[in-house]
Amino acid sequence: MKILVPVDGSVFSLKAVENACNLAKSNPPSEVVLLAVYLSVFDLEEEGHYVADKLKVQAENALNVAKAKAQEKGVAAQALIATGLSAADEIVEAAKKEKADLIVIGSRGLAGKTKSFLGGTASKVVTYSPCSVLVVKIAD
Repeated sequence: MKILVPVDGSVFSLKAVENACNLAKSNPPSEVVLLAVYLSVFDLEEEGHYVADKLKVQAENALNVAKAKAQEKGVAAQALIATGLSAADEIVEAAKKEKADLIVIGSRGLAGKTKSFLGGTASKVVTYSPCSVLVVKIAD
């Protein structure tokens, strides 16, 4: 089974990594693919730094933390990075390209402000995914 896990550095995505690793270990041979997406923006300068560069660094950091979490769980995960106008669209495209059997995604991400609803990215991924999606929620 090939499991795609979108990561953004949030506690929700790290919980998704944990769950994906547990699934992979209980269903050998399985492969975990971590995906960080940073949004394409005009390369604007903000306080002496380019926004696109900052977003890419944040995505790389999220991948490094997620990869360390997977290793901690005893899983060697592959890491991918993508850029585009929509995180959800990039996740769905990566699932197609990687021929993922399952996407494990956090119910919210870094932009999550409320506890009441499914996050916009997760909702869009569930709607358009070419494979099954497991949405991981953190208990209140």
